[in-house]
Amino acid sequence: MGTVRRSEGRSVAFGPGALTGAIGDSITVIPLVVALALLTDVSLPHALVGFGVFQIVWGVRYGLPVSVEPMKALAALAIAGALTYAELALAGLVLGALLLAIGLTGTLARVERWIGEPVIRGVQFAVGLVLLETGVNLALGDPTLAAAGVAIAAVAAIAGHGKASALA
Repeated sequence: MGTVRRSEGRSVAFGPGALTGAIGDSITVIPLVVALALLTDVSLPHALVGFGVFQIVWGVRYGLPVSVEPMKALAALAIAGALTYAELALAGLVLGALLLAIGLTGTLARVERWIGEPVIRGVQFAVGLVLLETGVNLALGDPTLAAAGVAIAAVAAIAGHGKASALA
């Protein structure tokens, strides 16, 4: 599809796999960002631009996408009401500075030795539980809308678009 030449002479190629990966990330990120905008004071355009710029810069600079798990965790906490808008903004800035420092210093490999996969899976599971609880509470607040959402996702899954059902 295309190539971007980086400053150190290496290039980043964009092929069908990059497009597939982008769609896969979108299926998890977009519903979180939309929910964040609907349920908090966060501006949807600002959040989408922030996520987009972050992913593009990181991908071009380092030649590979970065996991957005920390951003998903922050979004889940804000959606659940555990973080105010100001706390979310501050946490995002601190997390961004930390990720930048880790990336620039090459510290990630050393940190990775201390943090095992069970810790990462535990954090992902906890974020999932927070979102599940919030989703159930929202569904109980408007059962008709919840049923419509489940029906749309079910139709997408039954039609053979299982990955799109999350986005639906």
